[in-house]
Amino acid sequence: MQQAEIIDIVENFSCPNQTDTYQNAFRRWRHKKNNHYAFRFTKNPKETAFSETAVRDSATHAEQAVLHRFGVLVGVALLCYLVIENVLDKLLVLILQRREMNIELVFWGESRLYGDEQLVFWIAAIVQVLKFVVPVLILALVLRLPVRVSVPIPVTKPLQLLYGIALTMLLSAGLGMFCVSRSAELDKYRLISGSVGGEDHRLVLYMLFTIFILPLIEVMLFHGCLFQAMRQFGDRFVVITTAILAALLMHNVLDSVRVGMIILTIGYFQVKTGSIVTAGILRIIHEIYMFALYYIESMGSVYSLEWWIIVLFPCLVGIAALVCMLPQRKKHTDETASEGIHLSLWEQSSAFFTSMPMVAFTILCMLLLVVSAILD
Repeated sequence: MQQAEIIDIVENFSCPNQTDTYQNAFRRWRHKKNNHYAFRFTKNPKETAFSETAVRDSATHAEQAVLHRFGVLVGVALLCYLVIENVLDKLLVLILQRREMNIELVFWGESRLYGDEQLVFWIAAIVQVLKFVVPVLILALVLRLPVRVSVPIPVTKPLQLLYGIALTMLLSAGLGMFCVSRSAELDKYRLISGSVGGEDHRLVLYMLFTIFILPLIEVMLFHGCLFQAMRQFGDRFVVITTAILAALLMHNVLDSVRVGMIILTIGYFQVKTGSIVTAGILRIIHEIYMFALYYIESMGSVYSLEWWIIVLFPCLVGIAALVCMLPQRKKHTDETASEGIHLSLWEQSSAFFTSMPMVAFTILCMLLLVVSAILD
């Protein structure tokens, strides 16, 4: 019997822009027999031998079964996100009010939290961190992906990182110009602007948290172990799916479009460079541009020289990067993980998004979007 006669989904799968260490660790993780989140299927057409348990006799059914499990897991993790985002701040305010502290929560207007500046910041900070950290921990504990796979560091193609920086600048300036004034995320920027004129160390702390630390925590949710584990279903699927999930978490139409496009871009260049470092850099760049545009607009300096520099410069750089990328894309059209995939993108999405937790998550996001629109 020749090896070529054996169909092995795991061994035939490769991630072209990742290191050999990453790919070997990924294969070992997928080969573990007690791993219910690994898409593996081995078949000898002559002897009909299978390695995937409790599935029917095709790779298609194996892929559907694992995708459905992922839908259940991710749905539960993101439901925890919504609970923390919408309930935790109310509980904290209630506890602090019982201790007669100066804090108040409102359900309309531009800002939800009022009162002592430090209390407002720390409540917002705790909620912002936990709503990302809890889902990340759930995913990490259940998937048990090796660290070298869930957090790949080496940038295998630095030129692609430069292209990603340029295009992220272009998107951030273009999307931010239309979205920043009506963004539902402006509370975190108001925490910074509200501290101007106060103690220097407090201003530095607020800026570090909002522009650098929080975006990196967000990266761990959308581009960490979840992103890497779901690459076994193809890079196109994982890039599009994470962008949709990120967009659903934004309870504002403009923010959903902005964040969805940014996460899509970040995912694309993470695949091209093979590194989560790329995702962190691009996410921080976007946050810097959003804050800069917010600050200029809040100061009444729209269409000033500073405003035009911030908007036009990245546009020129981004257009130049697009021109440079076009011939490169024609040469490297096959550099994505797609071998061994048996379902179409629509069939994959159907298997993933039709699990009960994912359906509940999607419905809740839609309801929150409607409620936010009414309150605004």
